[in-house]
This record gives sequence, structure tokens and C-alpha cells, in this order.
Amino acid sequence: FPLDMATWKCAPALAAGNSVVLKPAEQSPLSALLLAELAMEAGLPAGVLNVVPGLGETAGQALGRHMDVDCLAFTGSTAVGKLFLQYSGQSNMKQVWLETGGKSPNLIFADCGDLDAAADMAAFGIFFNQGEVCSANSRLLVQRGIKDALVEKLVQRAAATQPGDPLDPASKMGAMVDARHAANVMRFVKAGKKTARLVAGGDLVTVNGRGSFVLPTIFDDVAPADPIARDEIFGPVLSVIAFDDEADAIRIANDSPYGLAASLWTDSLSRAHRIAGRLHAGTVSVNTVDALSPMTPFGGFKQSGFGRDLSLHALDKYTALKTTWIKY
Repeated sequence: FPLDMATWKCAPALAAGNSVVLKPAEQSPLSALLLAELAMEAGLPAGVLNVVPGLGETAGQALGRHMDVDCLAFTGSTAVGKLFLQYSGQSNMKQVWLETGGKSPNLIFADCGDLDAAADMAAFGIFFNQGEVCSANSRLLVQRGIKDALVEKLVQRAAATQPGDPLDPASKMGAMVDARHAANVMRFVKAGKKTARLVAGGDLVTVNGRGSFVLPTIFDDVAPADPIARDEIFGPVLSVIAFDDEADAIRIANDSPYGLAASLWTDSLSRAHRIAGRLHAGTVSVNTVDALSPMTPFGGFKQSGFGRDLSLHALDKYTALKTTWIKY
């Protein structure tokens, strides 16, 4: 987990009275160790929050199959989430709560009155945190009549969002989590250059001679069935797809194995309600992207997993219902 995701998972589990074992991703263990250090400073009793760094194949699998682990919450890839479901069946049938992959669509209709705001947020929705966000708006569905104008605005924003030194507060983007992941992102980019029209980025660069930095990348004229429009890339790669009408937009948006989040832009309140109700996504943001609050549940449908983080609903995962009858 990154630090914010670890906090989302640990806080309700601890609040419900559980002891927690936190296994961070092997690429980013230090944030979880810092969280444990802060918890000790705050007075959390020893042994209540435990951090176990390690590889997924060893430490993660051991937790998944452990007979004394009653519940397991996981944030990561869909493939690994499915492994934890198997581990549950091979052990004590522990509850498994998954928050897995995403390929969130961002639908922009021709009646959107502020294309500049839509372009600003569309760029933010895919380039923030280098696109390493489970709910990143990586599919941009644009009504055909305004597509070219919007793509032009997005190219300008990509040019202004270049990678920089992660320790420089002025930097707009950092590096991929490691070289292996950067290579995987570039594998998608290389394939996309053969099937779609590259209009921005498309290269791997270094900053100060170091690091795995992927330029903000935009592909136009992407077919909905193209792998860059269907697979989770988890990088700053945007696929632009044209649509003709509401039915076309909803069909394309829902034609995905994922269902974590979606965004839509329109000046029609009735259209906003109509489409939000038909999008198969756990969170729908209207005239913004990836809206989030600690008071509202966050989670997905389909192969984006199930269960909800944040809000009072997050406590349900870490409690069990029990009935006691007493006859007098």
C-alpha cells in the first residue's frame, strides 16, 4: 500500500477492535514502516499494528493461507486479488476484501460548457501520481463533434506536465515505482504506436541522469477493443475514444472487466443523473474527476473488487454479526 491506502485499510480495522498485520508492496515498504512508527508514538499498544515487509509470493501468500488470520483486505492487481481468494479457500475460508484494478472512463459530452475545465481535470485524472492510481481516468470518451478541440487542449496540458525531480516541489510528475514497471508501461506504449495515433509523449526519459520517467502520453483514435483501452497500464497513458450519442458512450464505458470509477461532463442535470445510474462503477463523478471523501464509500464492481473503504461502511468488513438468545 502507499501510505494513504494503508491508512484507509488500517484505521477502520483498528477502530473495530482488531489487531492488524500490514504487508506493504515490496516496491514501497518505507511508508508503511513510517505509519507503524507514528502509531507507536501516538500510544498504540505494542502488537496491535504490525508491519511485515516482504515479497508477495512469500509474505503475502503466508498471510493469505494463515489459519489464524480472520479477514484479509487487499489493494493491488486483479490477478493477485484472485490468488487471495484461492488462498482463502485453501485455508480457513477467511473473508477477503479486494480493491483491485481499474480502467476508469471519463465521458465528455458536447454540452459541456467549460472545455478548459474538462481538459484540466482530464489531464489531472491520468497524469496525477504518474498515472499510478487505481481509479485513474485512463479512458477518455469524447463526443465526436468536440473531440479534436479537446485533444488539442490536452496536448497542451501534457506539454506542461513534464517529469521532474521527485524531491523538487515544483515537479509535476515523478518516476514509475521501479524500472520493471516502467518497462511494462513502455511495452503498452510501443504496442499503441502501431494501432492508434500518438499525439503526445510516448518516450521513457531520465531526470538528472536517473530514474524511470515516462512522459505524459496521449493516444487518439483508439479502438475500444485495443489493449491500451482495455488493460490497466498503471502509468501516464491516456486513450481517447470518440462516441456519437449517449447509448454509444454508455456501451463503450461499460465494456470493461473493471468497474471502479467513472467521470462525466455535461451541463444537463437530467443527463448527469441518467448516465450516472447506468454506468457500472462504484463511484461516478460529475463535472469533476475521481471525487473522494472520508464520509462516502469507495470501492468497485466487477473485477475491480468488492467491499468498501472509507465511510461507516468500511467498518462492516472488520466486524462479524453474532446472535445470542437467552430464554428465561
